[in-house]
Amino acid sequence: MDWDLMLSDLESSFDAERRADLVAQSAELAEAEHASIEVVDRLRGSVGRPVHLRTRGGLPVDGVIARVEPTYVLVDEGEELQAIVPLAAVATIAALAGPAPRDDRRRPTLRALLREIARRGARVRLVLGAGEVVGRLIRVGADHVDVAFDPEGGIRARRAPGTGGAGVVSVMTAAIEVLRSR
Repeated sequence: MDWDLMLSDLESSFDAERRADLVAQSAELAEAEHASIEVVDRLRGSVGRPVHLRTRGGLPVDGVIARVEPTYVLVDEGEELQAIVPLAAVATIAALAGPAPRDDRRRPTLRALLREIARRGARVRLVLGAGEVVGRLIRVGADHVDVAFDPEGGIRARRAPGTGGAGVVSVMTAAIEVLRSR
């Protein structure tokens, strides 16, 4: 028996097993890394690129990603129209890039953004599954916003019971699918 040949065969078998283990471990690590990627990271990697969002209610928001925060994305829809879409309202996203590095800086939340919009008195259009509310934010609570209707705005589509001619309506923040700049 050729001991040297036997030892070479044995070493070759061990090397093949070691390579197979490394390949399996690499695949496992890649899968685990991919599993840790959140959609907000992929959205951040897509800033400046076109995006096609659909909300839970089926509302399309198409445009270029202008900014991404932990709880919302700002989409430039063109013609000076911008949309803020809470990530909790997003159902599908088409054309995402790979992830951007994590951003651990303190970022403005949706509530902070809503408070600033209220301070500035900007006219907004809140798109909900139940319709639209157009007006100015006057107060921001923990889970809702109070909206004063604009004369030409108000509530569109399905009118909420009890809103009749009232000049202010409270909208649950979780119900907001898109907040438009006009």
